[in-house]
Amino acid sequence: MHYLATNEKVEVLANSDFLRFLKNPIGFLFVKPVKARFKGKLGEFKVNLGVDFLLDNKVYRLVKDVTLPAGDGTTQIDHLVVSPFGIFVIETKNMKGWIFGRQHQAQWTQTIYGDRRKFQNPLRQNYKHVKAVQELLGLASHQVHNVVAFVGGCEFKTPMPAEVVHGVSSLADFIRSKPVRVFAEDEVPLLVDSLLYKRLHPSLRSSFSHMHSVERQTTDGTVVPKACPRCGGVMVERTNRRTGQRFLGCKRYPQCE
Repeated sequence: MHYLATNEKVEVLANSDFLRFLKNPIGFLFVKPVKARFKGKLGEFKVNLGVDFLLDNKVYRLVKDVTLPAGDGTTQIDHLVVSPFGIFVIETKNMKGWIFGRQHQAQWTQTIYGDRRKFQNPLRQNYKHVKAVQELLGLASHQVHNVVAFVGGCEFKTPMPAEVVHGVSSLADFIRSKPVRVFAEDEVPLLVDSLLYKRLHPSLRSSFSHMHSVERQTTDGTVVPKACPRCGGVMVERTNRRTGQRFLGCKRYPQCE
């Protein structure tokens, strides 16, 4: 039974887990270094929770934290919802403040108390994920949907495209708004199995493989990212003190790793 019916209740439940973590003595000691990372994971947890409770899991199958091969490298996807109505590729943004952006702008803006920060258009950021799913499963564009879900205390200050939503309730509404069947019901479990089979097995090795892929694509000239693929921040050139090797890192490090 779906007893969580609103975005606010999902937020409260997710944040209560964070409070329990802080009350733990070990959690308190490590809260500063993990705060930024936990913020992103908390946003993903809210979306996971919302999808589980607000969508019928007999119709909509959730696949979380997927790293897929993409060209010569890899791409990391927060959430995939597989259904007869298509595969929904979800990029999660846990942000505060005012959000300004247009569908075709390369950079969007976050404003908090007058402090302005540019970040990559998340629709563009997620487009690579969408193409990776299409190519891996041999699907047409109308079978894979690009969705960006903002969670947290942010507010849109410009009109947003329908596929950019705020809160898990709006995300569930958007997914349910696609009524046209593009897969037979018996195809859905096969698609899920194919994703699980073809993805990199979740581990520290796959995470490092993905980071190395981003660095390699940059240094060999095939891709020059204008923004961090994880948080949308500015990428700057750094040097490994031990090996002397050059690489691109997020300017917001250590807040973003």
